[in-house]
Amino acid sequence: MSASATYRVLRLDELSVKPNRAEEVASAARANGVQGCQLTGIWLPLIGVSINTVTIATNWMQDPPASTRVAPSSDAIVGTRTRLFDVLARGQNACDPAKGGIYTHRWFVVRTGDVDHLTQSSVDAWKYSEADTAMRIAGFWRSREPSNDDTATILMIVYYPDLTAWEASRFWKPKPTGADQPNREVWGGMFRKRRDITLNSWVTVHRPV
Repeated sequence: MSASATYRVLRLDELSVKPNRAEEVASAARANGVQGCQLTGIWLPLIGVSINTVTIATNWMQDPPASTRVAPSSDAIVGTRTRLFDVLARGQNACDPAKGGIYTHRWFVVRTGDVDHLTQSSVDAWKYSEADTAMRIAGFWRSREPSNDDTATILMIVYYPDLTAWEASRFWKPKPTGADQPNREVWGGMFRKRRDITLNSWVTVHRPV
């Protein structure tokens, strides 16, 4: 895909695999690639997800064809959950496994009417939090899965060099000793306001493949 392409749809495939086969499946998925899209990321779990899980994200300029196969052909795969998301902010660049580090997949549930507020407050805060910390926001997407209670589910994928860097960006904790974070009160305050409209949230931690 051209570097100038505008990706509008994220497809997230969560593969359930047989025990001790996740690394094999993830490596095969990376080697095979996916035609017609950007291979945004492949991850194995570190915290909060079964070790028998492979997560594959692909970026598309329009809705991916239903026939498109993302997972490699393997008898190790026992189940797949596929979801589509619409981009809200960023979400144009692939997550380079050569960088190492970790990626968090942070989920937010908000009222439908608060999606724009959540998005804008996040974008505004990132300018300061990325200046003060090693976090790098890969993207912010809204799930297309329907709800029956007027809520929306948002996915945010974030890169950190390691778990220590993740901890250093927790706004509700004291500033790490010796950390140079002159904007901490600014982005911390914005994240607190974001939390005020969040009905639910959870996070999982992954390593890239």
